[in-house]
Amino acid sequence: MFVRVVLSTLVIMLYSTICSAHSVTFIAEDLPPYHFINKNSEPDGALIDIAKAVIKQSNLSAEFEIMPMARIFKQQQANPNAIMLSLLKTPNRINKFIWLGEVYFADAYLISLKSHIDEVVHLNYAKEYKVATIRGYSSEAYLRRKGFTENKNLVLVSYYQQLWQMLYKSRIDFVVTNTLTLDNELKSLGLDPNLITKRIHLDELPSSLNFAANKLLDTQSAHAITRGLKQIKENGEYQAILQKWQLSLPSTAN
Repeated sequence: MFVRVVLSTLVIMLYSTICSAHSVTFIAEDLPPYHFINKNSEPDGALIDIAKAVIKQSNLSAEFEIMPMARIFKQQQANPNAIMLSLLKTPNRINKFIWLGEVYFADAYLISLKSHIDEVVHLNYAKEYKVATIRGYSSEAYLRRKGFTENKNLVLVSYYQQLWQMLYKSRIDFVVTNTLTLDNELKSLGLDPNLITKRIHLDELPSSLNFAANKLLDTQSAHAITRGLKQIKENGEYQAILQKWQLSLPSTAN
């Protein structure tokens, strides 16, 4: 009898350890309709649904946490099982994370006030004006490669709040940024989104939003999530989730 009890206890402990090893935590900022806290105080959104579908395919368990962006990178570094729901894949981030697959995209544009009357149909035309972006972002490197320079036609700021305040006060002429969070950024500052317009789509800028895992995530879980994401794209569940949330489908779902 004693031996049975000991064996049962060991089995339970082993099972708990296995389950714990295969539990992950998806983290993201409050960004509806992609990921947010709903009226029932629960994580919700299109990419939450996609992650849940992946987890179901992968036979893993998962928790979801919505937190301020300032905490996300710290949490991701502190928790070996943490996975960002939608991190923009840029050259300077390639070696910092395990990339588990593309979940959506973020289009980048040259943006101005609608009241800006000069026609700008190519980025080169914007060199006659002041173009701003956030210092350190891939958009800064992109603009420098295109021939923009500080103290001439390139303005660099530290926060998106500065970008939009300067544009709306006509202290700059254009902003280069991805538009995934555009409406939320403007509304949080009390600015009218109807006053701006997208001038040029900048398809050379990074646009791939990915599941990005801590580099210490175990290989088995990483492979399972990558396979699960591929499976829901192949069986149509991924596309159905985006349609449910009235989001545009990527040109490819690889």
